[in-house]
Amino acid sequence: STLLNRLIGQKLAITANKPQTTRNRLLGIRTISSSQLIFIDTPGIHTSSRVMNQKMVSYAVETLQETDFNLMLVEPLRPGQDVPAEDQLVLQHLQGRASNTILAINKIDGLPYETILQSLERYRQLAEFAELIPISALKSHNLERLWELLLKRLPENPFFFAEDQLTDASERFLCGELVREQLFRHLQQELPYSVAVQVESFEETPKLLHIVANIIVERESQKGIIIGHKGQQLKKIGTAARQRIETLLGQSVYLSLQVRVLKQWSRHEHYLQAFGME
Repeated sequence: STLLNRLIGQKLAITANKPQTTRNRLLGIRTISSSQLIFIDTPGIHTSSRVMNQKMVSYAVETLQETDFNLMLVEPLRPGQDVPAEDQLVLQHLQGRASNTILAINKIDGLPYETILQSLERYRQLAEFAELIPISALKSHNLERLWELLLKRLPENPFFFAEDQLTDASERFLCGELVREQLFRHLQQELPYSVAVQVESFEETPKLLHIVANIIVERESQKGIIIGHKGQQLKKIGTAARQRIETLLGQSVYLSLQVRVLKQWSRHEHYLQAFGME
């Protein structure tokens, strides 16, 4: 998600240290002169028995069948470390499409050059990738070279989107995601994994955008964690989210957050669809 934001030139995807932060496919569009690149940021491919996680993985697997080209992002291997099982699982889903895939080793800033080379060689042994490249999405290291590799592989097509369009996601969806990001950032390890944000109303007036959003959890104890002592935690989350929404949309925002309990919502198809996981 950090890489998508760097490549697009604007923050679209939410980022956090918590695994499986990305739950939906997010389209990012970048038009440069006569080239238009359409990036699809997907949830990470992983194994899980949870209904919600299985749905997330299905988004990623289906996307692999729709792309002209793939960019696989991995992290450097420590000396003696095996390739993570999840990376091997991704390669299985690629099913021979490695030759149509660039493998980028991310988070190389501060690492010895020898460690980076060893990681590149280890992944090179697994499949015949089109290219392997070390990058740092956070520090924008080597992204110009990555652009070159991507641009030269674009198929010839008319533009699918307007030249100034950055995504096909609605403002309503992006605002809900920014609220969820602040939940991750403020609560970190305390945050229950099964938390969702549902934008209930989105009303624009000449001077102000009014947004009411529900934060959905599965237990009363989780509700207390998010609200905090005398509501202070929820107030901090709301203030930070409102500021980022205002930056994204370029207008003043009134944001109201409510916390609701829906027991075991993440196990039910009805709720998953209602909260945006079609």
